Amino acid sequence: MNFSMDIRQKLAPAVAAATVFFASGAALAAKAPPVPTMQEVQVCYEKAHAEGASPSPDAMAPCLEKELAFVKSEHKDATERVAAMAKAADKEQGVRTRWTKFIQAGQSFDTFVTRECAYFGMTTKGNRRAEKNGELACRINYYRMRTNVLKNRFLSGARR
Repeated sequence: MNFSMDIRQKLAPAVAAATVFFASGAALAAKAPPVPTMQEVQVCYEKAHAEGASPSPDAMAPCLEKELAFVKSEHKDATERVAAMAKAADKEQGVRTRWTKFIQAGQSFDTFVTRECAYFGMTTKGNRRAEKNGELACRINYYRMRTNVLKNRFLSGARR
């Protein structure tokens, strides 16, 4: 009886973590809004600029949020394609070196963007909305830059 109790006690944290992981994944999948198209982003910016020559931070915020969602979607697509290429190259050699390095680089990039843009937002002059907009614009620029690097370096026709 002690043996089965010991196993249950050891497995309990893992079972709880797996339950939370899968439950949160299902909740996120159910709540995820559709990714806006570039056309929707452009329409949003046009409406914001129609309100005045220099749109207010409040008018720009939803546009920046839509653009970030769009850019992150493009980044995710490029990242998944490069990861698949790295995994295929590793499979030929029976290793996981390229894939592991690519995943680690992506994690480091995400950490950098989070920290850099938080700092950028804090140093932006203006109210909280202007700071948040500065942070959003910073994230948009970095994700767009990395997406372009991935596409040009690994996904362009010249590399195939």
